[in-house]
Amino acid sequence: MADSDHSMTLPSVTRRRLMTQLVAVAGLWPFGAWARESISIKGRQDDPALRLCESWHEVHRSTLALCRQQQQLETYLVKAIGFPCAKVKLPGGGEKTVHSVESLDEFYSPENEMAWGRAFSELAAHQARWDAADAEIRFSSTDELIQRSEEAEQALLDELPLTPACSVEGVLAKLLVILRYGEHWDDSDDFPWRHIRSVLDDLARYHDIDPATIVGSRVC
Repeated sequence: MADSDHSMTLPSVTRRRLMTQLVAVAGLWPFGAWARESISIKGRQDDPALRLCESWHEVHRSTLALCRQQQQLETYLVKAIGFPCAKVKLPGGGEKTVHSVESLDEFYSPENEMAWGRAFSELAAHQARWDAADAEIRFSSTDELIQRSEEAEQALLDELPLTPACSVEGVLAKLLVILRYGEHWDDSDDFPWRHIRSVLDDLARYHDIDPATIVGSRVC
């Protein structure tokens, strides 16, 4: 049976799949019905932290939408074309499946030159089919859009500790951004996310504010 090369780096969309495992923050609050349904427009204008957090949530939703779109495009490419690969016959018998020229080069030797050349041609042809389909559905272009959106997210996140909140809602909004970002990458029960969520819950309960009504906080 042919062996497989597991050192392949898959298209960059796969490293973002964790992004789509959203934490439903609004569903975590145990407080039931709330009297306050929304934050006033005047409050958003007066509190720079609220405006910043609103912008972050908008960009974050855009990033997630692009990630979902690219996952769909990747799924189509994998089903229609398959990840580029080739099988190279080994001098001692058997064969190896490779997914890149770099991996293929590891099996080159003068006595194996013809088999190596056939595998190289097979890999190049498969890559060409992938590239043609990629160009048609704009899979790689979506990756560039995701990178720009992520950079915009990070720029706003970097501004968060530099932007003072002028209201309790602004403080809650900042905590929600921190939670939403942090819990995407770590277990939501790990330190400090569970502890930050507890502080947020306490503030929200004490001031009778439903965190789900904080502007931009709903999961799309």
